[in-house]
Amino acid sequence: MTRNSIRLRLLAVAIMSIVVTIGVAGASLVVFFERQVLRYVEQDLNIRWTALAAAFGAEGEVGLSHRLTDPRYHQPYGGAYWQVSEKGRPVMRSRSLWDKDLPAAGPREDSDGEKAYEVEGPDGAELYVVEKDVTIDGENGPRILSLAVALDHKQVVELRQAFGWDVTRVLIPIAMVLVLFAWLQLWLGLRPLLAVGQELNAVQTGRIRRMTKRFPDEVAPLVDSINKLLDRQENLVRKARDRAGALAHGLKTPLTILGGEVRRLDQAGLGDAAARMQEQLELISTHVEREVARARTSGASVGLGDYAQVDETVARLLRLMQHMPRGDQLIWQTELPHELGIGMDPHDFGEVMGNLLDNARKWAKSRVVIRLEPSGGKARIIIEDDGPGFSGNTDGGLPERGVPSRNDPASSGLGLGIVQDILAEYGTGIQFDGNGHCHISFEVPLGREARSPTGQTVRAHRERPASTQSREITKA
Repeated sequence: MTRNSIRLRLLAVAIMSIVVTIGVAGASLVVFFERQVLRYVEQDLNIRWTALAAAFGAEGEVGLSHRLTDPRYHQPYGGAYWQVSEKGRPVMRSRSLWDKDLPAAGPREDSDGEKAYEVEGPDGAELYVVEKDVTIDGENGPRILSLAVALDHKQVVELRQAFGWDVTRVLIPIAMVLVLFAWLQLWLGLRPLLAVGQELNAVQTGRIRRMTKRFPDEVAPLVDSINKLLDRQENLVRKARDRAGALAHGLKTPLTILGGEVRRLDQAGLGDAAARMQEQLELISTHVEREVARARTSGASVGLGDYAQVDETVARLLRLMQHMPRGDQLIWQTELPHELGIGMDPHDFGEVMGNLLDNARKWAKSRVVIRLEPSGGKARIIIEDDGPGFSGNTDGGLPERGVPSRNDPASSGLGLGIVQDILAEYGTGIQFDGNGHCHISFEVPLGREARSPTGQTVRAHRERPASTQSREITKA
């Protein structure tokens, strides 16, 4: 999981909420426990006060009728204390107070004597105290005495800490179990989104054309929308190609008629005018053909799942090359993996390979080699022939048409220019190389993995007469 992962973010929020909840629960349990302990201490103090009152003031005398049983009363700073006061001054006290006195409580909002209150006792200890008044008969009349009993708060603190550790040891495993189930919940909840990604990857790599897996109700509308978008994109591409074909067909007849008129002008002795018109007609035909090819290009939007299969496309084009001039006189050798898909629209790949193979057919002497070299996630397709290579332009300008210089697409006819336009839609281009021979290559993303590499050499039958196919590819 990366920092931008939704699963990581949700898991972090879940862990934080679990930790905070467990912390609040643990603190609340400790507080409630301490409250119950203090309630018990109050009850114990009231019992101790009752025992002190029962042992005090026998027969009107200020003294104890018997010894109190708690041994802490008799140990200095033992943790349990009692004191008798009259008019705010201590009259008697337990040995545990030693040379200290219990501080007076002072005025309290709570007038209930049953309630304990806190004071600072001997040796800096915090004490819980219950103090009540009693009246006894004295020689000079009734005497009002204040009886107080106290217990050290240290015992409560120790109990609270021990309980806190016990609660921590119990809540930590609970928190770990909750985090585990939170992760499981996120994994199960986000699993359909992972399935959506896998289905989209299958569409992009050409294994399926549409997302057909059954998804939960919350994700199904998204999948339906993606499928509709793919359908719409496919329809738009199909319509664009149909319109491009209709445009080319519609212009074919007027251009043919104008070509006939040019020939008649030439026959009538208007050679200069006929040449100018022929030049403009060729320019119009070139622009129309190139723009139609651009309009029919799908480009890098391969989301429709239409990945091109290299071996089948090349085999189909080689059969076509056999029926074109000089095609049956050449040796066509292929070194292509079996059933390898590349990241191009099949029509675009056919247009590119058709123009490159036709260019090789025109210039090759005897052999043309087509091979594919996979590297990482890309495939380099190479077309080599034993014809003249590409030479530079010495005068700094564009070579003229018909000049056998192949260092630039413009010098090799319309076909290579169309190839450059199509490959530019995929963010790549043609690379030219070769000394004494022609070496053209281009690089495209890989699609499906190849099963096994295969090689094939097609040797044309020399005795078969050359013929042309009714549907010719665009010539370079």
